[in-house]
Amino acid sequence: MEKRSTTRFYDPGSVICSQFNAADHHDAQMVNFSSSGMCFRTDRFFRPGTTVLIRLTHCPQSDAVRQEEGGLRTTTLAKVKWCRDDEDLPGARFVNGVHYF
Repeated sequence: MEKRSTTRFYDPGSVICSQFNAADHHDAQMVNFSSSGMCFRTDRFFRPGTTVLIRLTHCPQSDAVRQEEGGLRTTTLAKVKWCRDDEDLPGARFVNGVHYF
């Protein structure tokens, strides 16, 4: 049984993410999102505790996308809670879970 405090939405979308105040950015595929955070796949490992800047580039089709309704943020700062290396995934193999500030 899942013990999440907010509803997760599993609509596909794309984001650009970067370590806060860093010049380089990375394309990422959104796995899921909620009003409190997001999970995305990228080719870069982000250490837990790192602050990242996330910008939405392709909006999912969900009815809950609007931030005012508890949905996805279009531009936000978030803290990396965990990062897993899934060597079996082609391309973007690092799966990151972040919590919005």
